[in-house]
Amino acid sequence: MGGHDPLLEELLLLKGEGLDLFLRHYFEQEVFSLTWWVVVALFVLPLIFWWKLADKKRLLEICVFGLLINVAASFLDVFGSDYVLWEYPVHVLPMNGLLFPVDYVIVPVVGMLLYQRFAKWKPFLIACTLASAFMSFACEPFAVWIGMYKLISWKYVYSFPIYIALYAIARLITQRLASRQAKAQK
Repeated sequence: MGGHDPLLEELLLLKGEGLDLFLRHYFEQEVFSLTWWVVVALFVLPLIFWWKLADKKRLLEICVFGLLINVAASFLDVFGSDYVLWEYPVHVLPMNGLLFPVDYVIVPVVGMLLYQRFAKWKPFLIACTLASAFMSFACEPFAVWIGMYKLISWKYVYSFPIYIALYAIARLITQRLASRQAKAQK
């Protein structure tokens, strides 16, 4: 226990070398490239759009829903990157594994707008299915085309049910939390 671990030392050495290569790539190929600016815009513009449309009376509830989406999307993104299912050739910040605009903005904003707009389950699920199809079969191919997303062992069709599940599970959890809060306040 706690002794010399040559395999761990080799992993740490390779991790350091990988970080050096990643940072070199980031500063030589990514930052301030056209694709980088597109990624930055995708980080900022949807938030401005969402803020203008957000129901400020339900802001906390809607943000809880969005945060749940953000956490789940980020977890899945790290998993997919670590297991070499996909890669992001361009990053907003020099941090590996996440595509911030997608995990922190686009997927949550789409979900928050759907959550806000559709109060009943059936219309919500229909809208989620349509949004998931658009993100899986239009947005993801576009992201590949402009060079911000690279599929390795992943297919667009795999993303489709995941988006639907993310939104449905986040809605279920958010509604249960809101219900418990309402009962506690009585």
